[in-house]
Amino acid sequence: MDTHGENSIMNGTPKEPAMEMLAAMVIMDRAAESGGDTDEVLRKFRRSDTFQNLFDESTGLWMNGPDYISDEYDRECERLNHTR
Repeated sequence: MDTHGENSIMNGTPKEPAMEMLAAMVIMDRAAESGGDTDEVLRKFRRSDTFQNLFDESTGLWMNGPDYISDEYDRECERLNHTR
């Protein structure tokens, strides 16, 4: 999983190390649970509002643990599936 350089998920905020670590933990856990590829899980997660909120300090999502963030992503996916 490329988290540095051109494909970096870091956004330059002082909280970025915590945000990036949480994102990596969510991605690795979800890939392990689903048996999926981490790169594919990363691509899907990066397109989510949950990912955007994780890297937006003002939401405070980064102050939660990876399980909560993963659950939030699940709720987002459920909302999107119900509206399609």
